[in-house]
Amino acid sequence: MNFKKITLPLMALALSFTIVSCDSEKNEKNEKEEATETTQQEKKEPEKTDTTSVVTTTLPAGEITLDRLPAGISEFVKQNHPGYALVKAVSDPLCQGGEAIDVAIVKTGAPNLSLIFKPDGTYVQQEEDLPLTTATIKIKNALKAKYSDYSAGTQIEKLILANNSVQYLVDLSKGAVTKEVIFTTDGNVVCEK
Repeated sequence: MNFKKITLPLMALALSFTIVSCDSEKNEKNEKEEATETTQQEKKEPEKTDTTSVVTTTLPAGEITLDRLPAGISEFVKQNHPGYALVKAVSDPLCQGGEAIDVAIVKTGAPNLSLIFKPDGTYVQQEEDLPLTTATIKIKNALKAKYSDYSAGTQIEKLILANNSVQYLVDLSKGAVTKEVIFTTDGNVVCEK
């Protein structure tokens, strides 16, 4: 009887040690495999020590904090729009395709502007909201001819591109369907999305 009282707990204890030991060996094996994978990955990719010089080509959706803007955007605003302050930045794809950053800037007594940059900080264009009534006759005619079943908003965006050419963006809607159409000053469609 004493033998059974001692043997049963010893067997339970031995079984516990075996399970713990196996689990510990499995963890050590996993840790070694992860360390090997990390070392192999580090050999494939050079170490990045200066995160400010790394250009991200994929933008986060929605708002981007101003301190996370690519280098050079703040300086561009200071040099080309003195007195303006950066107030907001959002991810906003270009009509022609590709990601972009829309940076809203304001200045007391001046029109609010949006400046568009590529993810690497390259300047694309300036945007300013104007009444739709300021659109050229050719743009108004193109809207009637090509988009008569759509409704235009009350504003049009004047786009001044990096090469100083001018285009206009009109937001159109038909029920739940919306689209943006970019026109040249003579009414030709540049892009539609």
